[in-house]
Amino acid sequence: MPASAFVARTEILARLLRLRDRDRLAQPLLLVGPEGSGKEGTALEFARLLNCAGPAACTDAQPCESCVKSASFQHPDIRWIGPAPAAIDENEVRALLEAKLADPFARTAESATSQVNIGDPEHPGPLTVRSLIRFLRVRAFQGPWKVAVVADAQRMNTAAANAFLKTLEEPPADTVIMLTTTGTEGMLPTILSRCQKVRFEPWPQAELAGHLGRLCGAAPEQAQWAARLSQGNARLAHDLLQPESRALAEWAGLLFGWIAEGRRGQAAITADELHRGIYSHAVEAPPARRGSGAAGEQGAAERRARAIRLCELLNLHYSDALACREAGEAWQPRFPGAAAVSRDVAASRPTADLLADMARIDAACGEVDRNLNIGLVMAVLFEGLMAHGRP
Repeated sequence: MPASAFVARTEILARLLRLRDRDRLAQPLLLVGPEGSGKEGTALEFARLLNCAGPAACTDAQPCESCVKSASFQHPDIRWIGPAPAAIDENEVRALLEAKLADPFARTAESATSQVNIGDPEHPGPLTVRSLIRFLRVRAFQGPWKVAVVADAQRMNTAAANAFLKTLEEPPADTVIMLTTTGTEGMLPTILSRCQKVRFEPWPQAELAGHLGRLCGAAPEQAQWAARLSQGNARLAHDLLQPESRALAEWAGLLFGWIAEGRRGQAAITADELHRGIYSHAVEAPPARRGSGAAGEQGAAERRARAIRLCELLNLHYSDALACREAGEAWQPRFPGAAAVSRDVAASRPTADLLADMARIDAACGEVDRNLNIGLVMAVLFEGLMAHGRP
């Protein structure tokens, strides 16, 4: 067999292959786990293996035709859809898929602002539920299985989810449907009841660091740092290795200190800057990224993605304070430059309050992801975090 075409969780991939071998794939699969835990790569790799010609005809040196097509999103019996603008065209879809192939851990701007749409009845468009249903109604052309992967299924709008119900309830023969999601909150109970759940945990640090070195070209110490800091979130780890993340990491550290000191003015300015899509006045932003984001939908996506990344980094600071409180003298700070603030926060906040703060930040990320007003969500978040802080 050739080496994996997609970055998969090997232990879960083996479990899925056992389901195939035991003829237990009639029910759709719901891959559930935190952001960046390898759900999408595992689904795509499983799709490839389902249609692979087998070890006698497929090797590293000479992969079979099916695997070559699978690995380039060109297999006629495998279809991926995910959040995308309603008006996306075929050329834009190809660019999106090529970006996924070039960097499987990177986050696209669409994932922060778009939905999985139902599509027009006559001309549904390439990344819609109606186009996927049409695909599944046709028998497999080249391989033994028709395979559908719906990424970020929690972002299916109500119309799309309802339209998909019948197909999920009675999938065509020799069809595998996989939905990936970061959580089941907000998903239709009728969809959840039709799927068998496969749970993912964050990546183990050593395994993720190895992938970061291989795929992103990170030096071993950089890869270990990003894997540890991201707490097993591969997409966050990828972001941490990018030049832009240095400014966001510095900003998150300053924000952590401002909140701990009760500096409401600075927090309010941060909320406004995030809403307008600009970097903090207190950090040196990458020159090419200064100023507001691009106009229109792409700019909105960039602003939301930036706000979510900043919150993820802020949450890591609270996690560091929690680790300091629990470990005491044995604590090793993730952010040495913010160690003094972390110790101060750990000394003044009980564990339950720190956990509540982290949950509050996670909830704000979800609200931004659902297209709520960025400035308002951030202002409420920062005020809530300061409510138990210093006056």
